[in-house]
Amino acid sequence: MSITIGLVGCGRWGKVHHATLTSLKKQGHLDRLVVCDIDEHALEGVVADRHYRSIEEMLAQEQLTGVAVVTPPETHLDLARQVVAANLPVFVEKPLGSNSEEEVDFLATLPENTTMMVGYLLRHHAGLKRIKSAIEDHALNIKTISYRRRTTRQKPDGADPLSTLAVHGLDTARYLLGTSLARLDVMKLEITTSSANIWLRDPSSLITIDVAWEAEEEQRTLVVQGSTSGVVLDFGTGEVVWHDGDGVGQSPVVERFPSLPLEEQWRSFLRRMADGPPGIVPETVSLLDVSAWLAHNSPMESHPR
Repeated sequence: MSITIGLVGCGRWGKVHHATLTSLKKQGHLDRLVVCDIDEHALEGVVADRHYRSIEEMLAQEQLTGVAVVTPPETHLDLARQVVAANLPVFVEKPLGSNSEEEVDFLATLPENTTMMVGYLLRHHAGLKRIKSAIEDHALNIKTISYRRRTTRQKPDGADPLSTLAVHGLDTARYLLGTSLARLDVMKLEITTSSANIWLRDPSSLITIDVAWEAEEEQRTLVVQGSTSGVVLDFGTGEVVWHDGDGVGQSPVVERFPSLPLEEQWRSFLRRMADGPPGIVPETVSLLDVSAWLAHNSPMESHPR
């Protein structure tokens, strides 16, 4: 079966998807790659089998196997609806939408045979999977989770630090804890136009999330500390460092996972399209949980703590 992927959106992150899909095409995992953007300048220099200026034209002209929506968040749901209406699998970048009520309605009305993946790519990082496995095997418990993503990049126009940067930390905490964000008390919530500092707590764990644009240096770390051991993941390099106790004066054990999480996520999506079964990834309850937390704690609704 010939596999044709349609990529909608060729901005900064769309071009990252394009590079990943181009690599997968060279490896033989797809046959054709077509791209779409309403901005003709965004399509300049983007090598593809065909270019389109509207998703409607692309859906009408192509025999697509699946579609990726990598556009501004406020457009995600409308574009995803068009893909689902065409009975095609859809990969939607996070956040799924910019309005919690619209997300609830969208998810509630999806046909049962829908295949959809939302872009929480850290779930596909081999290092994070290794940590999750250690937690599930009771080799590591959780006293604290510290997620830090600080970047020297300028803040993108219209982006906010909660739904664009902190959302990965929120989803990662939920993934590792296996519990709803609604069950966590918000101890601190400091938000500026370019940064967010969040402290969450349940009876046994503390979660801190520190994210920012325009930082002094690039930082991409996840630290999980248990009662007898801990681990540090640099999700930029893929290095995982395990230590006993609090790590002070200890000789760590180092593992390296040269994972390309976006490529792994695309491989997973391609496998699901080919072999099934249909479904939503992450699961609907997780998407709704993160969406509800963001809606409740958005800058307009949050209060000093």
